[in-house]
Amino acid sequence: MARSQLAVQSSVEALAPELDLNAQLAKVVEVEEIFNNCFIPTDRASEYFRWLDESRILKQCGRVIGPRDVGKSRASRHYREEDRKKLSYVRAWSASSSKRLFSQILKDINHAAPTGKRVDLRPRLAGSLELFGIEQVIIDNAENLQREALLDLKQLFDECHVPVVLVGGQELDKILADFDLLTSFPTLYEFDRLEYDDFKKTLSTIEFDILALPEASNLSCSPIFEILAESTGARIGLLVKILTKAVLHSLKNGFGKVDPGILEKIASRYGRKYIPPENRNSNK
Repeated sequence: MARSQLAVQSSVEALAPELDLNAQLAKVVEVEEIFNNCFIPTDRASEYFRWLDESRILKQCGRVIGPRDVGKSRASRHYREEDRKKLSYVRAWSASSSKRLFSQILKDINHAAPTGKRVDLRPRLAGSLELFGIEQVIIDNAENLQREALLDLKQLFDECHVPVVLVGGQELDKILADFDLLTSFPTLYEFDRLEYDDFKKTLSTIEFDILALPEASNLSCSPIFEILAESTGARIGLLVKILTKAVLHSLKNGFGKVDPGILEKIASRYGRKYIPPENRNSNK
């Protein structure tokens, strides 16, 4: 995973060790903006891209299953951005119908008539995908699709042979099985959390290519590595959120790096359920 692969909008310059409040805030805003707009390459994502290439070339429908905050959505968007003219990527809304979904896809491929009745939209989309040179359709949050939408996607593939990839959590497989549609999206990519070595390399990429703080934080070494591994479960989405906050509080407290004590305090509270004071010592 070469550092040069990081898709960064602009470089981040290291600040002087003495940071005033405005400089601290500017640094945090810049780091947060880069986290939001860049793609952090991982071995997991590279493997996923190869799977998408194979599905696209072989014209096979499939599904991508994994827990929340592991980077499925960001990797899928990046894959589309790298080859924008050949792919369509949309995110399904809650209880999404065929009409709503197909209208989204038509808008995404810049069709001049993206709205209409359900009975008209599917044949319009089927006729447009090949005409527009679309080789693959990726639908994120696919567990939100209604049964009719999933059935229509199967029919869409039967008509135009453009493979459809569904992205979602474990519940997506249960939904497809309940509707007897699992074999309609047969190939599976398990988008899991980062492996140990991949997690360490990702932390190094973040430290040197994104944070670029005045002092070394040693994110991939003890004790910070253990804090981040335990608190994030090697999920890159949680990692980005916790580190952004840790940078802010570390700089505000006069540190030129991510302070382990501050990081541990933030990580111990992030994403945890509230426990009333009277219940906090109940298990002691």
